[in-house]
Amino acid sequence: MKLALTGDEAADRLLEDDPLALLIGMLLDQQIPMEKAFHSPFELKERLEGRLDASEIAAMEPDDLRALFA
Repeated sequence: MKLALTGDEAADRLLEDDPLALLIGMLLDQQIPMEKAFHSPFELKERLEGRLDASEIAAMEPDDLRALFA
């Protein structure tokens, strides 16, 4: 399935390939504009040095995680 939610091919591909990225985008979509919400997992993955891992994210200190999302 081809998703075209962000206008960025790499970010859209991440949403297609990574269920966690899609879930994060869906959660953020409730708070911020759709394009930004669904592009945010791609930005988060870049800030996490190329890894988008739920267990790593869950283990982070809340202030560190907030800084990554800011």
